[in-house]
Amino acid sequence: MKDKKENILVIIENGQIKTYTLDDKIKWEIGRPSKNNNPDIKLRSTTVSRKHGKFENLDGIWFYVDYNGKNGTVYNHKYISPGLKGRIKPVMLEHGDVFVFGGSKEEVINCKTVFGLFLTEEFEDGWRIVDTKDYGKIKFITDDKITTRENPKKGMVIHTNYGIAIYMGSLTYLTGNIEIEGY
Repeated sequence: MKDKKENILVIIENGQIKTYTLDDKIKWEIGRPSKNNNPDIKLRSTTVSRKHGKFENLDGIWFYVDYNGKNGTVYNHKYISPGLKGRIKPVMLEHGDVFVFGGSKEEVINCKTVFGLFLTEEFEDGWRIVDTKDYGKIKFITDDKITTRENPKKGMVIHTNYGIAIYMGSLTYLTGNIEIEGY
């Protein structure tokens, strides 16, 4: 069962998952911390810039603004490129938007990059982690549907009314009433 509508950012870095309730603040800076930089969302990967970007609520609508760092950000499988004359340009967020921070233009997902997922709903039972290292074919099971993927791609998100699955290769993250079988 889903909890109330909230704007949530799910971050997966180095196998760890963390959620941020964005509605707790109007602006969230994201980046790699240093002596002179203390972002709200701290990412440790060296492929992420110290001042990588920000999530900001403007008149009730959430946006992501990328600061055009060296390794960039991929948003919904497209590299966020600078605007005219290098200007930063905001991206309006919708439920299910996917980010890869520090993954270059090719959307590389590996142990050095950071995966993000923007959600407008959260399931009340939290996240579970399943080892899917040796799975070549995966079956996601909910009350109303079975979804099968052969040779799934890292960063694949399965979203149903009953739950969410994020496949990251050797690990899959599940929330809600969704189960996984692999072979």
